[in-house]
Amino acid sequence: MIFHFSGDVAATRFAVGNHEKFGDLGMPRFIKNGPIVPDSLVQELEEDRVIIFCGAGISAGAGLPDFRGLVEYCYSELGAVAPSIKDPEWGWLDRMLGALEGDFPDQMRAKVVERLDMDATDLTLHEAILKLSRLKGSANGYRLVTTNFDLFFEQARKGMALGVDYHSGPVLPIPRNDRIASWRSIVYLHGRLNPGSADNQHLVLTSADFGRAYLTDAWAARFVARLFAEFTVLFIGYSLDDPVLRYMTDAFAAEDALARSGRKRAPAYIFVPHKGAPPAPKPWRQRRLEPIFYRAAYHHRALKNTLVEWAKARQDYLASVGTIVQRYATRLPSALEPSYAANLVWAVCDRANDDGHGAKIFAGLPDPAPIEWLGEFERRDAATRAAHAEEVKLAEKEDREPAAAPLFHIDMLFPPVADGDRETALSGPAFELQKWLCRHLESDQLVNWVIQRISNNKRAHPRLRSFIRRRLDQAPAIALGYATFWRIVTNEGGWASDPVADDAWADLQQNLAAKRGAPWYDQELLAALRPYLTLSPSFRAATGGTVDPNHFATIADAEVKLVRDRAFLVIDKIDELPDADTFWAERLDLLTGLLKQVFDLYATVGEANAGFDPSAMQRPSIPPHAQNRHHADWARLYDLIWRGWSAIDATDPPTSRHWIERWRRVPYLGFRRLALAAITQSPHFTAAEKLEALLHV
Repeated sequence: MIFHFSGDVAATRFAVGNHEKFGDLGMPRFIKNGPIVPDSLVQELEEDRVIIFCGAGISAGAGLPDFRGLVEYCYSELGAVAPSIKDPEWGWLDRMLGALEGDFPDQMRAKVVERLDMDATDLTLHEAILKLSRLKGSANGYRLVTTNFDLFFEQARKGMALGVDYHSGPVLPIPRNDRIASWRSIVYLHGRLNPGSADNQHLVLTSADFGRAYLTDAWAARFVARLFAEFTVLFIGYSLDDPVLRYMTDAFAAEDALARSGRKRAPAYIFVPHKGAPPAPKPWRQRRLEPIFYRAAYHHRALKNTLVEWAKARQDYLASVGTIVQRYATRLPSALEPSYAANLVWAVCDRANDDGHGAKIFAGLPDPAPIEWLGEFERRDAATRAAHAEEVKLAEKEDREPAAAPLFHIDMLFPPVADGDRETALSGPAFELQKWLCRHLESDQLVNWVIQRISNNKRAHPRLRSFIRRRLDQAPAIALGYATFWRIVTNEGGWASDPVADDAWADLQQNLAAKRGAPWYDQELLAALRPYLTLSPSFRAATGGTVDPNHFATIADAEVKLVRDRAFLVIDKIDELPDADTFWAERLDLLTGLLKQVFDLYATVGEANAGFDPSAMQRPSIPPHAQNRHHADWARLYDLIWRGWSAIDATDPPTSRHWIERWRRVPYLGFRRLALAAITQSPHFTAAEKLEALLHV
């Protein structure tokens, strides 16, 4: 079977404050347009930690009346005068039965037995609830509580025995949530119908019966309080004004008071029918119940079908997830109904404690799922983050601890650079999804997505970088242009990333005269001026140009920047010193190395060689000139090199020639232009030497 999902984040955000899990943003619907079932509830049921409470509404579809209908029947059959329809006494059905029993002490319970002793007209719902309540661990049996008296669950599963398969109040098991599942039976909390007895005095029917069960003897209250402390509870077949629910939630409230003193209790949910728009959840939440709304049309068909399909899914939960992934993953999200797309996102990202099972199936499909799913997963992260922010605000307002921060699987793969390059553990889904991403290394959409992450000062997780490099070394080979891009993205040498804090160089400007001669100062200055490669979306591709997989420039645009533009504030301070030119002359080797790094980086993306490099555009004139303004910051290295060389040329001609010869041997056009400009400018070269240099530039 297939789940359906709500796409409305506001409607599906966490429901009970610090008890809800944030995986629930992709809450499943088991039928189309059915109720939204929190994923945490689904998962808790898989782990045998949910107790289903069944009320009169469960048996109504099998031919029995609800509690009010039972009261009406008794009054009618006994010839008693019932209150008017609008009389508030109808809000206290247990008191009405108590009054009726006072008038007909030997007949009221006989009429109850007479009305309830029947064969069910439809056991579909009871069979589904039995499947949902069946223990999945090593222990056989059920964990189910019913406040009904009828025997429909026994009709749905023949051969049940008292004390083994079911217990009847007041003799109840201890509701422990233990590994050996010491409680594994159906519990008739308010008693089980005994058709062979006319009085059935053990049934909790009247206000006096409820008083003994919940107040004086309190055996039902103790059971319910312990149960709420140990399990997640799901109410089915109850209304808000149901006296049975009122007594149980009072016991619930007593246990909740204990929870506020330090013990953390599990949530309690209730299926709630509605007509038209769903009502406000406040009345249920005031009783510490989280409503799961569904449409009441067609005799509660949405609830019935949901429970039936949920039971089918539970019989092979992991296979159901596999079916979801295999059915939808190879299609574009935009081609699916929103509920189906959300369905897939839930299976891959939102199943609690599945250790990436859905993501593993997704990543390993024979035909890779389209890269467009990445946007869906990212939107899931954003919705989860927004819900968590709301939860933090609510927790602060309620003066409690917020729920634990959820996992953002896609964000994990590209953490902020500011977090450092430590290898933090990936979630199960994130680990599997990186394998899927490696199947799309020739995708322009993935390229541009990664560029956007990098521009937001994020970097691929170390594990993802390793996965990508491993794929680049495998067959079939990735096209050269894309391979170059991914080598840049996965670099480990820092030449394509900017890890330096904005204010890292402010101290270099202070007390400059005393600091500048220290060896550490040169290292800091070198780090401040270090070039690195940046990426941006391809202009050619964006303007309709053809993408050539073997030509990097059609895949992405690259530009070299210096680690910090603010480093030039330090340089300006140095230039204010009287011997600034000498300072640069002494560091000409450092500056030459930095400029060569610039061209080496451009060469990495095929944009620098002996005949062409960006210096032609970024440095129109090698000597200082007004036309050099408003160009790339790295081009200002020419100013510093020129000033340092000029100081050397004025005092040490042999060393000046040494530098020129060194520049001529660097295999980039930008250095050949630098050497030619220096020869032309220097008075230590003859006219013939200058002509020779010009002819052989």
